Amino acid sequence: MGLIAPAFAGAAETLSVTAIPPRLELEALPGATIQESLKIRNESAADQAFKVVVRDFIVTGNQGTPIPVDETVSGRWSLTSWISVSPKQIMVPAGQTAAIDMIISVPKDGLPGGHYAMVTYAPVTAGTIAPGTGAQISPQVGSLIYLKVIGDVTEAVNLKEFKVDNVFKHYGPTQIMAEIENLGDIHLRPIGKLTVTNWLNDEIFSENLEEKNIFPFASRTFAWTVPGKWHLGRYAARLTATAGDAAIPLTGLIYFWIVPVKELTMIAAALILIVILVWLKKRRKQTPPEWSSS
Repeated sequence: MGLIAPAFAGAAETLSVTAIPPRLELEALPGATIQESLKIRNESAADQAFKVVVRDFIVTGNQGTPIPVDETVSGRWSLTSWISVSPKQIMVPAGQTAAIDMIISVPKDGLPGGHYAMVTYAPVTAGTIAPGTGAQISPQVGSLIYLKVIGDVTEAVNLKEFKVDNVFKHYGPTQIMAEIENLGDIHLRPIGKLTVTNWLNDEIFSENLEEKNIFPFASRTFAWTVPGKWHLGRYAARLTATAGDAAIPLTGLIYFWIVPVKELTMIAAALILIVILVWLKKRRKQTPPEWSSS
């Protein structure tokens, strides 16, 4: 995750910061302790202090945007109370990288499945106030922490929607969308592809699913564009994918038609005109001339 924001109020300089890694995926047994090193890089021209904050997050909607929440909202997927970081405030010189130690202590009764938190770095500027620090906390950048507690985990996934922009259309390109929802208690990353075939069963388009994590009780959308304006006939779009350690199958099939009606009408009209002209010409040749008597 990166950040570009004003470094100081009224200053022309900007603050450019990168969290390393942007996402960290871990596994642990109940009762285990994990130690990891996180980093923050200050790409700007001035030294900058940061406050290190740990927050739970959830994902709502189908775009996968993480939203920081408190433990009462995140509930069963909370991770914040298991994490400790050191130091909790750090100065990062301009153009340099600093490290943060993170320890995750999984309780012995920690629920199997996914637990999620954000370790964020809030820029601190002098002369303003934030609770307990005497400094202002500006927009944040950080690392997303995904922890899977090993145990009896439920994996369940559903193809919620699979559609084309129009089942009968005159021209391409064609937009295809799938929405996949996670009904289990661990994040999943489906793998697979979409293929499109014509009425002769020839493949005209194929593309893999974009790599996206789907969080528990959330969904993600996947979109494809089948290129080309000129197509004719019936086409079949097939989604073939699997998700989770159990390789849960995900399949979808939709049909759509592309018929350039205007052009076909013009061609048909031209053919009819040609047939009429040929018929008239033949009729003139077959009609005997009329002779007048003197």
